This record gives sequence, structure tokens and C-alpha cells, in this order.
Amino acid sequence: MFERIFILENRKIIGVEKEKKKIEDLLKSCGKIVEKELKNPDLILTMGGDGTILKAIGLLKNQKTVIYGINYGKIGFLTNSSENIEFKIKKVLEGDFKISERMVLELMIKKNHKTIYKSKVLNDFLIFRKGIRIVEILVYIDGKEVFNFRGDGIIISTPTGSTAHSLSAGGPIICSDMECILLTPLCPYSLNTRSLVIPSDKKIKIKISPEGKIIEDGQRENKIGKVEEIEIEKGKIKAKLIIEEDFFEKLKTKFNFGR
Repeated sequence: MFERIFILENRKIIGVEKEKKKIEDLLKSCGKIVEKELKNPDLILTMGGDGTILKAIGLLKNQKTVIYGINYGKIGFLTNSSENIEFKIKKVLEGDFKISERMVLELMIKKNHKTIYKSKVLNDFLIFRKGIRIVEILVYIDGKEVFNFRGDGIIISTPTGSTAHSLSAGGPIICSDMECILLTPLCPYSLNTRSLVIPSDKKIKIKISPEGKIIEDGQRENKIGKVEEIEIEKGKIKAKLIIEEDFFEKLKTKFNFGR
């Protein structure tokens, strides 16, 4: 099933190159092609934390590519334990795995009705102030004004992203296999501006004044001006992840949820 495999490692992790070499040797011994550059692999193995998986999502060129994350980071909500990893990889190569399909979000920045930038994320888009002063945020859903507040910004996230930045900002936890969009205002200067969950088929438009920036999955950053408009909607493809623990087990092991 998986013939062409690419390994994406976080080189900041001490000892990761040595571990990568072991996995490369294992894959080659199983007759697999290990790509030196990310072209069109059947499988991406990530070595790091959740951030390495998020980076892989941003680089995806083929919607059929599956991602298996190996945790060498801290939380590892999207990754799998590195314990007995050679045995686990062999099981995956033999077809013994289950794919978790995750919704992604797509963003477009428009200026004078023309698209000047496109991007996609697995977790979230953070629309944030550029400097030290708070900004004014206007949010339209299917053309209707829903948010109009001053604050630090707003987080637009998928169900997968509900356990990331949005959770830290007081947003709800949403089961990862659901399809919806979560909007979490960030430090609103208001007592009645709270998180909102909407259906995944809604289209979101955001304006920020006077200016700000967009942070994508904590990986990439772009400036946004008053005359530019942000459009966000459900992505046309889904991310395909292999995650051994189910969602509720992850909540217990990673966040000590419900205890």
C-alpha cells in the first residue's frame, strides 16, 4: 500500500538524525523507497511533535498521502509514542492501521476582489494584532455580521484545533471526527463576546482594523491590512492521519481530562 515514503524530522531535537537513520534502514529493508525530497509520497513519517505534523499538512501536494507522526516532542496529541517504533512501523507497512480523516480549513486573502494569497491548516488560523494596541475585528458568516469587537484577535479552528490555541483561550473541546468550525475571540474587550461553533459549510469573512497578521497553525505568518479581506471556509480535501489512541484516550493521557 505504501511504496514511496518521506521522513520529515524536527532537526532541533537532539538525536533525531540518528533515529531517522534507523527508520530509513528499516524502510529500505522492507523494500520501500525513501524519498530525499517531498514529491508525491504515499506516506509521510514525521519525527517531532504536533508542530511537525502541522508543517507536513502545509506541504501536502497529494490528498491521498497518509501521515504517521512519531512523538519526540512534548504534548503529542496528533502523534504516536516512539516506544517500540520499529514494530509499529512494520504493522503500518503491513496494512494494520486505521486512518483518522480530519477536516482542514482554507484561507484566501483578497484585495480589490482579487485573491492575493491562499493557505490551508489542520488546526487554526489566528487573526491577531500587529503591534501592542488592540484591534477592531469584524466577522461575517454567510454575509451576516456576527462579531464586531475590539480585542487582540480571533482564532478560527477546526475540531482538531479545538484542543490547541483555542483551548488555551477558553474555547470548548470538540470531538475530532466532527465537521464544524470554531470561532474563539482572543481577549475581547467585552463581557458578551464568546466562542461560537458553526456548521462546516458556512463561509467566513473577516476584516481587521487598522492592521494585523495571520498566523497559520503556529507555523507561518502573514501581514494583513485594513483594505484586505480574509475569507475562510472548509477545505476541499481532508488530512489523513494514523493515530493509534482514540480521541478520548488522548484527552485522558495528554490533558488528564475528567480526573
